Amino acid sequence: MSGISLALSGGAARGAYHLGVLQRIDEMGISVKAICGTSIGAVIGTSYAAGVKPQRQLEIFKSPEFRDIFSFNYFRKSIFKINYNTQIINELIPCESLEKLNMPMFVTALDLISGQELYYSSGKIPKLCFGSCALVPLFPPVEHEGHLLADGGFVNHMPFMPLLNYNYPIVGVNLHPINISQKQHSMYDFIKRTVYLNTYSNSQNSQKNCDSVITNDKLRDYSLVSFKHLDEMFELGYIDAKVLLKKYI
Repeated sequence: MSGISLALSGGAARGAYHLGVLQRIDEMGISVKAICGTSIGAVIGTSYAAGVKPQRQLEIFKSPEFRDIFSFNYFRKSIFKINYNTQIINELIPCESLEKLNMPMFVTALDLISGQELYYSSGKIPKLCFGSCALVPLFPPVEHEGHLLADGGFVNHMPFMPLLNYNYPIVGVNLHPINISQKQHSMYDFIKRTVYLNTYSNSQNSQKNCDSVITNDKLRDYSLVSFKHLDEMFELGYIDAKVLLKKYI
């Protein structure tokens, strides 16, 4: 049986695309040997490494119980807050620490104090995962061992470096397809473009270091914060993965 390692990008609700790719991987009998992920890629990768099937993850993300973990924070350090001490999160990630997972899993985050990109392969879950997802100022940063963790996608939305230590092809799944040319019409468009260009060079470097990259330009049509189209994105990832993954069977 062939083996691969996975680099899973951030992308919030677009993470349903990751799940479609993972579903295809399972059906093709391809063994995942290691995963590196940031933001939603960290959450989904950790859940998968804990043995939660992609279809079950999709059900959880679509459930009212999952949406209830988000609440308005009245602008106390952030606009919203996440309650990750809930039953639905325990079902999503039924494991206490990264080192107890079924395969090596690397969670990345940005340390707001030092500016460093941090890689974790051990430590408490889900604290590290939600630190990796802390899109400041929407969500508050997470304090952990002297670090102030924020969304790793701020500096690198498809991290891969730890995977170079494994002798397996690296397959990247990018929820932010590279967009070289885009028209800007409003202040909001300019802000989005500025944020995008901030991570553009890192994204190019990540893709160059992957043996294969699964992505789709249609992902740009889906909101990062809407849960309305999870099934569509799941199906898109499931379809896109088939051709690229055949070489690893």
